[in-house]
Amino acid sequence: MTVTLAATICLLLLLVGIGSDAAQRSSTKVATQRYHLEWNRMQETDQSWRCWTEGYRPNAANANKMHETTNGTEAEVRRILGFNQSSTVLFMANSNSDNQNLRTEFTVTPNRMVRLTLDNVGLERLQIGPFVGNENDCRLADLSVPRNRLSEVPQGLERLTVLRKLDMRQNALVRFPLDRLRKATQLKRLLLAHNQLEAFVTEDLVTFEALQELDLSHNRLKTLDSTRWSAPALASFHVDHNRMLNAIEGWSKTRFPLVRGFDPAGTNNWNQTWLKSVQ
Repeated sequence: MTVTLAATICLLLLLVGIGSDAAQRSSTKVATQRYHLEWNRMQETDQSWRCWTEGYRPNAANANKMHETTNGTEAEVRRILGFNQSSTVLFMANSNSDNQNLRTEFTVTPNRMVRLTLDNVGLERLQIGPFVGNENDCRLADLSVPRNRLSEVPQGLERLTVLRKLDMRQNALVRFPLDRLRKATQLKRLLLAHNQLEAFVTEDLVTFEALQELDLSHNRLKTLDSTRWSAPALASFHVDHNRMLNAIEGWSKTRFPLVRGFDPAGTNNWNQTWLKSVQ
């Protein structure tokens, strides 16, 4: 009995040791995991201009371009994303790594950048600001943050007045309040596919005279109300792969004349009576 007990204790100690070593190796692996990151940055020393306008191009005499590809640790990726925004007008970063263990955040300084792209960089939190009083951002025209883990619409989005493109595809959004974009009256592309959207709503009437593309496909929408949207230029509208969605309230060919229609044999469970009335 004593020999058996001693052998059992030795076996347990051995297993504990093996488990401890495995956990330590796993922790070390996460700590030293390296992530691919390719980034471009453009600085413009002359910051006397204030707001972005269509056709803007940085003055070559005052512009400084940088490009780098790296395989860095999480700390190094965070350091790169923490660049000085004071004279930066463009920053684009993307990764082809599996970034499930990467955790990053980003704060956009108002009225600095014209274009910001953060693609697959482990982004879990994004905000724009802080703003002073009633200040708005009249520079940021292109905000693209696809393939991250954002679960909320960025704070400060409602202050963007010249935004032309918002790309938040392949994130974890559950709700998108459209009226947060009411000041972005010249918005052309709104891309929200492959999220977990259950609500795409607005409490107030919103007008997007220039909106051409709206992508809500591959979400979890059960209802959709277009009554309070005004988007006469909308031509590309994707809402497929919302399997519980059977109608769009307020939709008519008169209100959205450029949209081609909906596939009756598609991936939504359309109410056929409604479908015939809007085709």
